[in-house]
Amino acid sequence: MTTPIAELTKGHWSRLLPALGVDRKFLTNRHGPCPICNGKDRFRWDDMKGLGGYICSQCGAGDGFDLAMNVTGKTFREIAVQITQILGPTPFIPKQPDQDEAANLLAMQKLWERSGRPSFDGPVSHYLTRRIGCQWHSNLLREAFDVRTEGQLWSAMIWKVITHTDKAVNLHQTFLTMDGQKADVSVGKKVMAGKLPDGCAIRTSPAKPAMGVAEGVESALSASILYDMPVWACINGNVMSKWIPPECAEEIHIFGDNDLNFTGHAKAYALANRLEVLFKRKVTVVFPEVSGQDMNDVHRNKMQQGVASEAYIRVIK
Repeated sequence: MTTPIAELTKGHWSRLLPALGVDRKFLTNRHGPCPICNGKDRFRWDDMKGLGGYICSQCGAGDGFDLAMNVTGKTFREIAVQITQILGPTPFIPKQPDQDEAANLLAMQKLWERSGRPSFDGPVSHYLTRRIGCQWHSNLLREAFDVRTEGQLWSAMIWKVITHTDKAVNLHQTFLTMDGQKADVSVGKKVMAGKLPDGCAIRTSPAKPAMGVAEGVESALSASILYDMPVWACINGNVMSKWIPPECAEEIHIFGDNDLNFTGHAKAYALANRLEVLFKRKVTVVFPEVSGQDMNDVHRNKMQQGVASEAYIRVIK
């Protein structure tokens, strides 16, 4: 049985495209000149799912075959014949994860498997009740015990980190005492050793046509309650600025941190620009009024003032 050429090329476009006539300088996942329309800052090569994909705000998007055809002017058949000649009679051997990556993935799997749904009276429920005023329910949220960090064992709130292609790639940990207080460690929140690919996020609830993103988990949950919509957490500003929206999301609300040094503003507006230009989405950017605050600060201030309603305390599932 002949293997379809799309399967043979998967994961190898970084080597194939230069041989097909696409200059290697264009094969980078950051904004730059477009080899098709010659625009100066509108193209990036993301190689999504190993298919050689690209995005241009002028030309649109496509896979490696489209890129080769549009740059060289050759037909699909001509490109396919050339690829067959390059690959030879046997396909490339798919690249295997290196030992460190495999070890990281195994550690994540073990932690997830020995964790469970947060108990009603456990550390995660106590922590979230203090931070956002209620518990939270999600299949991507777990509670773990005896998690080691900085030479000590703690409880932990565990969230899966998911890519825009629906692949789990990491785990985010918040270290806690048994009564739901922050653990006495220098780094109280962190992802496990491993990758955070562009476009990933902590999916606190299912995507909807109107939804939002924020940096931290508590900020995302707080914005979700305050604005009555799903809000995903992007872990930090750098990851948030590279977030990729789900297909169903038409209207995006970006809940930025009002940092004193304006870092939160820069990352929020960088994302807003990408969503408007590359993904053609309607975008709103929201910041707390007070400098130095995030959406969790806003939410907690309202709780302390007794400002609440049925919609305000509802958990989005």
